[in-house]
Amino acid sequence: MLTGASIVKRELVRNLLSATQQLQPCGVDLSLRRVLRWTSPATVDFDNARRQAAATAELPFRDQGAGTGTGSVALAQGAYLVEFNETVHVPLDCMGQVFVRSSLWRSGALLTAGVVDAGYEGALGALLDIRNPMGIVLWRNAKLGQITMHRLEDKVAGYRGIYQFSASTIGRDGATTPASGPKT
Repeated sequence: MLTGASIVKRELVRNLLSATQQLQPCGVDLSLRRVLRWTSPATVDFDNARRQAAATAELPFRDQGAGTGTGSVALAQGAYLVEFNETVHVPLDCMGQVFVRSSLWRSGALLTAGVVDAGYEGALGALLDIRNPMGIVLWRNAKLGQITMHRLEDKVAGYRGIYQFSASTIGRDGATTPASGPKT
């Protein structure tokens, strides 16, 4: 497993807001860029011939002062798609794994993501599952997860899927629409 310092030094995680505040012994903290909710069903199959991503709507942050770039979003119990500010560049001899930060699960929320494949470069996101019956308030740039990198025994061919070089986690066939506000 790579140390957090090695991940930062090798620039495997990019677009950090503050390397000093995001560096951890075993990984790098991931910060909240945006929250989305699903607005349509998705289709998943074996060979991706019928794959269709679900449409999403972005939930706006309530700004705390004109043009300050700060703000929060109140989320009710339920599932959300979150995107992180940080992007990754995973070498062919590594894989990434995203874990929930303890402050998040102690607040009644879980974060789930798949393997970040060797060779993947682009946006990161995860499923945010709010279990707290009272909900949760998240501030823009809140640290929600931590990514770790594990070395593989050999280099591999690498990821070649539709999300490669994505600027967003919704993928090329998932439309995003503006939301009028949080659905609680």
